[in-house]
Amino acid sequence: MAIITREQIMNALFALLKTQCGTAFTTYSRRFKMWDDVVQSYQTGQPLLQPALFLYDGVGFGGGSDTFERPARGTPAKVIMHRSIVVYAQMPGGATPYGADATTAGGAVFHPLLETVIAALAPDSPEEGTLTLGGLVSHCWIEGESFIMTGEIDPVNAQGMLTVPVHIMMYPSL
Repeated sequence: MAIITREQIMNALFALLKTQCGTAFTTYSRRFKMWDDVVQSYQTGQPLLQPALFLYDGVGFGGGSDTFERPARGTPAKVIMHRSIVVYAQMPGGATPYGADATTAGGAVFHPLLETVIAALAPDSPEEGTLTLGGLVSHCWIEGESFIMTGEIDPVNAQGMLTVPVHIMMYPSL
């Protein structure tokens, strides 16, 4: 079996998210933007087009690490990549002169986006119940805490954020 690189895996996961989530997100990127950069984008006149989905390799938000486990001497290592999907979205009316819609609950904005991401990571092998990213990995799944910070926490811009932790088990290596 050819050696599959982390970059190949991340590109395959990113392509899957873009294809499966489709028009649910206006912006897709692997180049992460921090909260402050998103908020400052309003002041520069070039706001981030939202909802926006970022596939994040870095530390934080439930990801940014790899776990290496060698079950026994002389056996291949099991490697699990821990990554994050970060979604930015605004409450209706956010960052406008009129302000955010005071009647829309934050969950009404973020729950459908979370459900779209969950559906995108459904098994590609129904028999085994696994997502293999086209055979590149043993399996890929959501595990851990997902955080939703709805737009109510930002009364000026009504900016919110959602995180989804993703685990990817690579094929064992020597």
